[in-house]
Parts: sequence; structure tokens; C-alpha cells
Amino acid sequence: MKTFTILGAGWLGLELAIVLKNDFKIKVSSRSQEKVNIYEEKGFSSYILNENNFEFLDKLFETNYLFINFPPSKFEDYLLFLNKIYSHEKIKNIEKIFFVSSTSIYPNIEGLFNEDYEIKEPNSKIVFEAENLVKDKSDVIFRVAGLVGANRYFGKRSANKIIEFPKTPINFVHRNDVINATKFIIEKDLSGIFNLCSNTHPTKEEIYSFNSKKYNFEKPIFLENKNFFNRLIDGSKIKKEGFTYKYENPFEF
Repeated sequence: MKTFTILGAGWLGLELAIVLKNDFKIKVSSRSQEKVNIYEEKGFSSYILNENNFEFLDKLFETNYLFINFPPSKFEDYLLFLNKIYSHEKIKNIEKIFFVSSTSIYPNIEGLFNEDYEIKEPNSKIVFEAENLVKDKSDVIFRVAGLVGANRYFGKRSANKIIEFPKTPINFVHRNDVINATKFIIEKDLSGIFNLCSNTHPTKEEIYSFNSKKYNFEKPIFLENKNFFNRLIDGSKIKKEGFTYKYENPFEF
């Protein structure tokens, strides 16, 4: 059985581990001993990895596949942390390395953005710098749109808040589709940069209103503004390879 290591077993990474545990020996990184114990109880080999502790990278990198998924906001120096990971001598022996990036790398302007777009003014500078740091040492980069699924749904954080441009379409991908895309990449032995984003783009007003009834939270306050910000992410590249998004209709999650 091959080994799959997940660095960053949070909301996405832990679910990925659970889904893959019957097909791979799973290793996960943990920021604290408390998390190590939790993950060990779930049947995963777990090792501490944080900005002050890299001593278990040897064991984590004894693997066939590596999935790196750390939000920049969790670190004092995100780029230095990534550089230490990618500078480890054992990383070059890994069969396939996944790096989870974000569609926030694209500029905050109107347009339809695919992987060929030349990025000069990223919306998120830190995401842009991180990709440039790891792109030559990663086999797959996932630029992930807004993540939803399970206990994450549209409008929850906007309850009773003012929404200025309610006609603005949203960009999202379901957590399960990110997991399925990971499995698909391994099965097809693909490499490259892939946007992960549903082809469905409901407006904020449509989906927030729908979910406020479905999940019983206060409806946001939508300003009567006919203008909207038409910034769309094109997630079709991976579909051209044969992948199918299974969660494209947020009204049916």
C-alpha cells in the first residue's frame, strides 16, 4: 500500500485523510501534541510540524504522495515556513507533490480567469509569492475557489449584515470535489496548475436568501444596487482531462 502524507490536516485535509484511508497509509502533520493524539485515535500516523518544529519531516516525507495545505494567515512567516519544507533533501524523492493555492491569486478586477492568465497584480500578494516559491518543486497546484460543504455554507457569516453588491456572482467549489480532484489527478497521473471552481455562479442574493431559509439564520440586508462585480473563475481545465464536478448546484447540497 502506498503512503499519502497531508501537511495541514484542517477542515479539508482531515476529510481528505478520512476518504483516502482505505487506499493509502495516511500520515498527517499536527501543530500540537493534542492534535497528534486526536489524529492517532482516528488511525493516522501523526507528527508535529509547525514554525518551530521541523524534526519529523524525515518521517513525513517517507511517502509516495504529499499534499500541502496551509492557510497563510496561520503563520508569522509563511514563505519562510514553505521554504524550509521545500528545501528538505527528502522532498525530491516524493512521487507527486500537491500544493493547495487559492483563486485569490487572480486580480480583483472583472473578467474570466483561467490558468493561462498572466498575473501581474494579484489580489493576494502572499498567495502569489507562495506559488512562485513552490511552483518549480510541485507537480500539482490547485487554485481553489471559496470552499463549501458540510458545516460551511453561503451566507452564514453574512447573517443580518449589509451586502453592497447582491447581484455579484460567487465562485466556489465543494470540499468533496477537491478531494475527488486529488484522487483523479493520481489516477490519471496528471501534473500542472488547475483551478478548482464550479461552473455555476449564483448571485450572492440568490444563494444567501435561499440558505437563510434552509439553515434558519437572519437574512442579510441587500442594498438596492443593480451594479455587480463580474469576476469569474474558470474551472474547466481539469474537466477537459475527464474530471466531473459532482457538486455544482449549491441549491441542492
